[in-house]
Amino acid sequence: MLIRLVSAAVSVSLLTCAGALAQVSSEELSKSIEGIAARALAQPNAVGLSIAVAKGDQVVFAGSFGKADLETGFAGDKDTLFRIGSVTKQFTAAAVMKLVEQGKLSLDDTLAKLLPDFPATPKPVTLRQLLNHTSGIWSYTSDDKFMGREATLELTPAELVAIFKDHAPDFDPGTKWNYSNSGYYLLGEIIAKTSGKTYAQFVQDELLTPQGLARTRYESNREIIPNRAQGYTYEKGKLFNDKSIGADVPGAAGSLLSSAEGLVRWNLALASGKVVSPKSYEQMSTSATLPDGSETRYGFGLQLGVWEGRPRVAHGGGIFGFTSQLTYLPKDQLTIAVISNCDGFNPAKLADSIARAALGISDFVPADLAVSAQEIARFAGEYKFVEFPMEISIFERDGKMWSQAVGQKETRLHYQGKGEFRADFDPQVKIVFTEGTGPADQFVLHQGGEHPANRKK
Repeated sequence: MLIRLVSAAVSVSLLTCAGALAQVSSEELSKSIEGIAARALAQPNAVGLSIAVAKGDQVVFAGSFGKADLETGFAGDKDTLFRIGSVTKQFTAAAVMKLVEQGKLSLDDTLAKLLPDFPATPKPVTLRQLLNHTSGIWSYTSDDKFMGREATLELTPAELVAIFKDHAPDFDPGTKWNYSNSGYYLLGEIIAKTSGKTYAQFVQDELLTPQGLARTRYESNREIIPNRAQGYTYEKGKLFNDKSIGADVPGAAGSLLSSAEGLVRWNLALASGKVVSPKSYEQMSTSATLPDGSETRYGFGLQLGVWEGRPRVAHGGGIFGFTSQLTYLPKDQLTIAVISNCDGFNPAKLADSIARAALGISDFVPADLAVSAQEIARFAGEYKFVEFPMEISIFERDGKMWSQAVGQKETRLHYQGKGEFRADFDPQVKIVFTEGTGPADQFVLHQGGEHPANRKK
């Protein structure tokens, strides 16, 4: 990752309310967002943006910027639908918790019980482990050949599951953490089998319709969906239409569409106990703990971390043609959603910039400390992200550390001490290596969430 960001302007709807932001007025925030979006869209890898912000239980900003469709020149508006990719996972987790509340599922139910046709795993996998990515089930999106070819097809569940059902597990269930789209795809199949409805219909009937979320829905490549954005990719200095993907290929791991306002309103409902009970939401937003006592910083469909000294509940999404970010700062009661229709664009930086503008937080000024030969030997190496199929090289040049993700430009890293580096292009983006004296086994990229990468063997 370590993606150079971002993105520019038109069609804004400011929703005024009595409960405007305590730190800045709605009007001031609107101007800040317009400026942030304009600077972002000036970058070559930006096309269009959907942005929304809520403070407390009120949406204080919802708007669109740039173009929803370059060929027609359609600008879009605050209701334009974008693919949200893995932000879908919190909807899936909430759907599971609804069935748990109804007594139809238990978090300790095994995969063998829930989907007996799925090949037996060496050790039992539980529903809880599917939800928090500790199942060890290999993620089918790690298969570059599949993602480059078969993912374009409209695959049936049986055809999709066949991609990963016989693959060896990454580890014994519950012993480690590894982001698994396969696990969440299976959750969709469990929801369908348990409820007697398709995953899409259950989510619509139990989550979206009751909350009045008219601009959030399941993807379709056959239906006419008014006001839907076209997706793009940025390669070799040029924008192209995104690759096609079967609507059901991401399934419960990433097949929803939404506007940014739809995502913000979803979070308001979810965090306030209107979608699932407060107890269920607490379970969703509690980090899993591994046998060694370490926390995964992931609950059920929610990434958990700290931003500017504040607890943060968030999730990002990346799918052909689109990227997304939904961030919630519970202590500030601030929710921000940013969606882009270019998959080379990282919306997390915008969400962070908007949060700083809303809260009056000054930008961080990084140090640039010397790196010892021992530290260089510890950090340098080839790493692979566990959440998505991307490799990154960390290397030394003239006494300074650099990074380069496959297919991206080199990025200079500024050392802060104690294994922490800040990216030259954005000091808010940081890499933190695991402690120790020998070669580091892992680092965590803090960029719109926390993304672990393991040293390649």
